[in-house]
Amino acid sequence: MQASASAKPLATVSNHETYLSQGIPSADSLAPNPLDQFSQWFHLAQSRPDDVPEPEAMSLSTVDAETHIPSTRVVLLKQVDPRGFVFYTNYSSRKGRELFPDGDYEAESPRGAYASLAFYWRKLHLSVRVVGRVERVDRATTQAYFDSRPVGSRIGAWASDQSSVLPTGSREELEQRVRDVERRFGVPEGTATGSAVDVGPEGKGSAAQETHIPVPPFWGGIRVVPFEVEFWAGRESRLHDRYRYTRKEGDEDASWKIERLCP
Repeated sequence: MQASASAKPLATVSNHETYLSQGIPSADSLAPNPLDQFSQWFHLAQSRPDDVPEPEAMSLSTVDAETHIPSTRVVLLKQVDPRGFVFYTNYSSRKGRELFPDGDYEAESPRGAYASLAFYWRKLHLSVRVVGRVERVDRATTQAYFDSRPVGSRIGAWASDQSSVLPTGSREELEQRVRDVERRFGVPEGTATGSAVDVGPEGKGSAAQETHIPVPPFWGGIRVVPFEVEFWAGRESRLHDRYRYTRKEGDEDASWKIERLCP
C-alpha cells in the first residue's frame, strides 16, 4: 500500500543551524596531499577535546557485492599513514565480508572492495569525506596494535562472532563465551566484563594485561587507500567551502588535483 502524502511524520527537525567556520580561502591554502591536510585538521580536532570528544569516530560505508545494498556504521580511526586511513575489525563481520568478498581472510589479498569514510567535527564545523579501495594491514602491524589494546578488548575480539546472530538471544550466552576465552588464555574470570576503571592498565586487572594473546586469524587491520578526498568547511547561508582532491585509482605517484565544488 502506498503511503499517504499527508501521513503524520514520526519525527521532524525545525531548527536551521548556522555554520561559521573560518572556511577554506583557496586551493593554495591547502596541503598538496590530502593525507597531510587531513592530519592538520585531525590534530586541530584532537587539541579541542571539550568540543570534539572523539575525533577518531568515522562513518564507514560498504556495499554488498551481490545485492548492491549499502551499509553504514561508525568505527574508530587508529592511524593515518602515507598510504591511507587505518582501522581494525573482525574480517568475518558484515563490513569485513563486504570489504573482502573473497572470504579468504587468512590470505594476503592485495586489495579489497571500495569503501567510503566520513568524519564530522560538529563544534569545528568541519567535515572530511574519503573514497578509496581497501587493503589488509600486514599481520606484524596488526599484532603490534592488538598487543596495545586492553586485555578485555583482546578477549572480546576472540569471543564475539561479530555481526552473527546469538542463538539464544541472551547476554548470558555472550558472557559465557567471554569466560571460555578467559580460561583458554589463563586470564582471571571477569577481566573482560569488569569496569574499564578496574581492568585498565592502572586497575586491579593490570596483571592480566601482560598475558600474551595472539591475534585471532579472523581479525586485523584495514587500510582505506584514497583516490578521492573532500574537505568541507561550514559557512553562513549554506554557502560552504568544499574542496575535492582526486587522482586516478592506483596511481599513488601522481599529483593530486584540487577543485572547489559548489556548496
